[in-house]
Amino acid sequence: MPYDPFSALSFITGPAILTNACAILQNGATTRYNLAITQWREFRASVAADDDRLSLLYIDPERALSLAERRIHMQLRALGLLNAGVALFATTTVCGLVGAFLVQALSVPSGAVSLVMIVAGGAALAVMLAALGALFREGACSRAMVRLHPHASERPMQRTTTPQAALGDEP
Repeated sequence: MPYDPFSALSFITGPAILTNACAILQNGATTRYNLAITQWREFRASVAADDDRLSLLYIDPERALSLAERRIHMQLRALGLLNAGVALFATTTVCGLVGAFLVQALSVPSGAVSLVMIVAGGAALAVMLAALGALFREGACSRAMVRLHPHASERPMQRTTTPQAALGDEP
């Protein structure tokens, strides 16, 4: 059987792509975390100042503060899981590359290399799915906060004038 130099590359492509997917999710989660922590700090400052800004923004200010804190905890959990996912997918990629070399150059059994990659890749995939679950739960908290906003619960007002009438161009 002839040696195929590209077999190692095709063997590590999947974990490498999933490493990038986790890194992209990390960037989005980090941005969301930065916005959420700023919002939480503003909420805490409002509570400390006792200025009733939260009461103007939310129907239940205590629930909004609680949801803001919960969002931050979920985002931190998701970021930790995504960090682990990146590390595990990168490990799987490196194991694939090193394993391909060991199988070709040193006649190491391919079953052992495959087992290591399957275990590391499976763990990485499980961690990535757990991170996605945490991000979906965090999104549910965000939606709950929006529902606490008084304007979100009201129906949009019906337009009584036509756009031309509003501009003074009534036919």
